[in-house]
Amino acid sequence: MLSNIGPLELLVIAAVLVVLVTPSVIAYRRKVERLWLVVLVNVIAGPTGLLWFVALYMAMTMRTRSTENMLRADNAV
Repeated sequence: MLSNIGPLELLVIAAVLVVLVTPSVIAYRRKVERLWLVVLVNVIAGPTGLLWFVALYMAMTMRTRSTENMLRADNAV
């Protein structure tokens, strides 16, 4: 079955996977406080389509970790 997949199909599959993980990547890059929640919604319900938009909204609007807390955590180590 996998031997019948051509390069175009692989490209489409790769593009779909990149789009599906976009909310998680945005949340990680923004350093949101509850990254685990965005990833959970994205992985479990993201492929349904509707909840993918919820995960994207969460990733773009959730509060980020402050630099003061990050510096304090770095100094504690």
